[in-house]
Amino acid sequence: MIPLDIDSENDVDRGDLKMNEHNVKIIVPVTGADEEAILKEAAAIAETEADCVEWRFDLAKELYSIDTATKPEEVSVDEASENLLKVLKELAEALEGKKLLFTIRTKRQGGEFPDNPEVYERLVSDAVKCGDIGLVDLEDTVAADSFGRILTLAKEYGVRTIASYHNFSFTPGVDEIIDKFMILRSSGADILKTAFMPVTPKDVAAVLYATAKFKEEDKGQHEMITMSMGDMGKISRVSGAVFGSDYTFATVGETSAPGQMPMEKVLEMMEVLP
Repeated sequence: MIPLDIDSENDVDRGDLKMNEHNVKIIVPVTGADEEAILKEAAAIAETEADCVEWRFDLAKELYSIDTATKPEEVSVDEASENLLKVLKELAEALEGKKLLFTIRTKRQGGEFPDNPEVYERLVSDAVKCGDIGLVDLEDTVAADSFGRILTLAKEYGVRTIASYHNFSFTPGVDEIIDKFMILRSSGADILKTAFMPVTPKDVAAVLYATAKFKEEDKGQHEMITMSMGDMGKISRVSGAVFGSDYTFATVGETSAPGQMPMEKVLEMMEVLP
């Protein structure tokens, strides 16, 4: 069996995120509903050790007026795109030195954006082409042809892709978790992300074990973001250096998912781990 060598793997600067003293990179979400709130959050995050900032566009409800019936050619989508691009530029300026991750989380995966595949592709594609982001989240429920088009576009513009999956109901067994990792890997994305809701402590252990096992099998070809959600799963958010998750989410202000902890606490807890 190939030994796990997660520490040495995470010590390598892959050039995608600014190196910090902690091995696991910290992503902080921006969750404001309007431009003023978004930029206020960004100003606070700029003073921290965060490596990356995720803008949750779906939570910026004052910047778009879209429902499941809206078409990409409609004025409301053009307005949403203009607002999106304006705020992304402002975020890039306010957060100089930190990578920007752009995410539209749909209701299908626990977010606030309507399940509108055409508009989702249009807005994500506009964000990729703007030149202000370094990473983009792609939900694994996106249709294969749409996913492929965005992936190709992201490679063209030098934007790294995260294939993401969220299960807010339960945690499957280890084999099923690994199967999900394999499905995400087959998408062609650069980074694989899963989040599962635990029902018992055994579920948390299953996520951690599956992450370490897959990381070993994958031989470090893909970075990973894995977590067990809620209070029960908090340990998974600080143990990445041990089990193989290369990034974790922490907060400076509002949370964007169950179980996220303040950045200061995450750093403190990671200090005592390998």
